[in-house]
Amino acid sequence: MVELFIADIMSKVTDRRAQVLVLQEKEGLRKIIVALGFIETQAIVFAMRGVNPGRPLTHDLFGSLTSAFGIELQYVLIDGINDGTFHAKLHYVRGDEVQDIDSRTSDAIAIALRAGVPVYIEDELLNRMCIRDEMNGAISIPITAADEETLRTAMDNAVKAENYELAMKLKEEIDSRHTTDNEKHE
Repeated sequence: MVELFIADIMSKVTDRRAQVLVLQEKEGLRKIIVALGFIETQAIVFAMRGVNPGRPLTHDLFGSLTSAFGIELQYVLIDGINDGTFHAKLHYVRGDEVQDIDSRTSDAIAIALRAGVPVYIEDELLNRMCIRDEMNGAISIPITAADEETLRTAMDNAVKAENYELAMKLKEEIDSRHTTDNEKHE
């Protein structure tokens, strides 16, 4: 497991104007990006800045509830990716009992920040999904980390630029997701 920290929060370049969280390994330069919704962005920014919203946010309530019942969050582990979405587990302990609870990664990070516990990622997953900073300030991501809308836009742009090799790779990624989805329903 590799420990991560929040390197940045920035706007995602799509029509939805979502936010992305840039997580970087604590002892290196590899980074991943995690898409955030408005509520998770707010919870993460509040936790980073030590803002008390007056009334508890959902993530605060969750932490208060687990604490009230003697359940301790020890860490968050980002342990997989499916269709461009990272998956995470909250690692809880209560006495001798250990429980890993599935969570959206953005929620898990918001909860971890409020609880003051580390966020980890499987090393192999970080190797496979890490991003690079390009010279012009843009960030490139592996195609497996992009959502389908972003893939389709990139494919259209590749065709317009007559970069057919890239367009074919993007189409193969889109098709593989649909094949996987169809296999799941059989």
